[in-house]
Amino acid sequence: MHELRTITEDEVGAFWTAMATGFLNPNGSGDAEVRRPGMHLDRTFAAFDGARIVATLRSFPTELTLPGGATVPASAVTAVTTTATHRRRGLASRLVRHDLAASVERGEPVSVLIAAEWPIYGRFGYGAATEHQTWTVDRKLARLRDRPQGTVEFVDRDTARATLPPLFERHRLRSPGEITRTDRYWDLDHGIVRIPSWGDPKPAFHVVARDPAGEVVGAARYTVENKWTDRQPVGTVELQTMYTTGPRGDLLLWDHLLSLDLARTVQAGDRPVDDTLPWLLLDARHARASERFDALWARVCDVPAVLGARTYGVPGTLILEVVDPAGYAEGRFALDGGPFGATCTPTTESADLTIGVSALGSILLGGYPVRTLAAAGLVDEHSAGAVARATRMFAADRAPWCTTWF
Repeated sequence: MHELRTITEDEVGAFWTAMATGFLNPNGSGDAEVRRPGMHLDRTFAAFDGARIVATLRSFPTELTLPGGATVPASAVTAVTTTATHRRRGLASRLVRHDLAASVERGEPVSVLIAAEWPIYGRFGYGAATEHQTWTVDRKLARLRDRPQGTVEFVDRDTARATLPPLFERHRLRSPGEITRTDRYWDLDHGIVRIPSWGDPKPAFHVVARDPAGEVVGAARYTVENKWTDRQPVGTVELQTMYTTGPRGDLLLWDHLLSLDLARTVQAGDRPVDDTLPWLLLDARHARASERFDALWARVCDVPAVLGARTYGVPGTLILEVVDPAGYAEGRFALDGGPFGATCTPTTESADLTIGVSALGSILLGGYPVRTLAAAGLVDEHSAGAVARATRMFAADRAPWCTTWF
């Protein structure tokens, strides 16, 4: 039996070497010194074959935004790897289960992660909870419906670094699915702190949008791939980051991006599935959506704490029976919720719906309709109209979106 435990300070280098090997990154073994300040050793687990680390997992504390703007403590799981020579021995399963038990003991009602492969994490009760997509805009053809009022200015990296965190906080607290970011995250995001194996970041432009009163309403970072064919510019602008306080910021920043004459295409990845972009254009077909995939996955551990913290699309009551083989979320719960709050308590009443804990994670943020999961056989209805009622209740007023990679 392989030993499983948290690592010591002396094992930090070996942990990152093992993680890099698991992710097939031959350059990652030199990252330990830079990565160490972001680690919580009491949440960093490894499986050992003798003295050698052969599987890894770590987590960090964060907050998850729920529909309605409330946040709950969450455990963010990352760096889950197994060395190729030690696969199919259950090491990753043991690590995930161990971390979930530790998370429950710490009182974190939900665990989140970004799944490298879809089939893996449903076994442990995680469900896909948010989606994102890419927009590709033909800059030569696309035109905005309205001219924005305000200004956009270029700024240096340090000004952008100071401007983006408060903008992101406003975004985070109104965006189900987002999690908190540390100062260290922002330093990494702006290339102030660099992970050696990532290489040098591509030089980028930073811009800030202001309304007519001079208030910051948005900020963005983008790179440009210059390319010419037959003496015509056909390069691509790649939008890396954009946060706004609302439609005015969206309009100002898209007006700027579409005005970059020496490019043919603007590509914006990691955007929400209900993005305003196509509706800002005279012809929405000049913005093409692609690469729509799952992003954040959620694993509910404390049903009353999580369901009682969010708001609901319409007032209603439901008796939910949650099936959880691990036992953490198992039980029957009375949910009474609406647009202004909710309560969720254990009950012995007959269930309206039965739902697995993985499917519960998928409906938690309003990203996937209850009726869709029910049609797929993941939710069982026991009282007439319960699926329709749950679908209306769990719907959120905006698509959940997580822009923080970890």
